[in-house]
Amino acid sequence: MSHSPLITTRATVVRAGQRTTLVALPAWCNGDVLVPVETWIIMMATGQTRGSLPGTELDVRARLTARTEAGLALQDWEPINPLEPSVLAAPSAGTATPSTVWN
Repeated sequence: MSHSPLITTRATVVRAGQRTTLVALPAWCNGDVLVPVETWIIMMATGQTRGSLPGTELDVRARLTARTEAGLALQDWEPINPLEPSVLAAPSAGTATPSTVWN
């Protein structure tokens, strides 16, 4: 029996706990089944703190024909819109701060 290939798909962080983060994959079970992922994996992929993870979107490779969460074989997490280094720098006079852009 051969396994279906891994396909790049979208994942959205719904809840980030101390050890486990729950993500929705719209291409798998219409995103209705939340998939547990170790929080440190998502934090490392995004460079964000746990508190800022909810709502974050990532690309991940998954076996979308899986019948269970374990069968998804999630790997190669990449943030959809990673922060550019210039965004992280202190704002100059007259520019918007992240809080005015993101709130």
